[in-house]
Amino acid sequence: MLMYDIVCQYIIYLLERIGDKLPPGLNIDRVIGMFHVHAHKEQCFFRYAPSFIPGACITCGEILESLWAILNGISPSTRTSTLAHRAEVLDDHACDSNHRKLIGMIKFLIRRYKEASENLEVAEQYHEKLTNSADPQAIQCWLGEIKLAEESRLVDPAVMDLYGARVGKKTGPATGAGTETGTDPSAAGEETRSPIELWLELALMVEEKQ
Repeated sequence: MLMYDIVCQYIIYLLERIGDKLPPGLNIDRVIGMFHVHAHKEQCFFRYAPSFIPGACITCGEILESLWAILNGISPSTRTSTLAHRAEVLDDHACDSNHRKLIGMIKFLIRRYKEASENLEVAEQYHEKLTNSADPQAIQCWLGEIKLAEESRLVDPAVMDLYGARVGKKTGPATGAGTETGTDPSAAGEETRSPIELWLELALMVEEKQ
């Protein structure tokens, strides 16, 4: 499983470039850690977030970024240093951070395991209540769709888009003209949306274009 902040782009030509150097029959799964996936397009969340991949759990995936908060407090003191001195100071602090992480890893993993066990119990109770409140036939349909999506996810990541909300389109009067005056149905849809909804839609579109 390859976890990388831009794996949605990195994976495209990966096999073409290094496929001949990999063991035969090796399947490479790809994940964008929760630290970065929310900065991608909406489709990337459903296709690459570890939340939707069995066995991946909810993983941050980018441990180096957590070191920046510490180095940001140190780096101002190196502004007037030479390049060699600056590199040595930052390297010393980074190595010290890694050493302290190594020493405290056992206690950290024990604490996180206890937290995960408690959260698992709460999540299972919530899932059970949510399942009991839904239509059993709908649940069977959803489980079938999820199973098919997971089987073909590595071949076609777009199948994971089924996790997104599917909102029915607004329809006009039965005449099919959109409005009684025969205007464009899309224009009628815009009139029913508030200025805040239109502004948010524009903002999301601009973000996806970046």
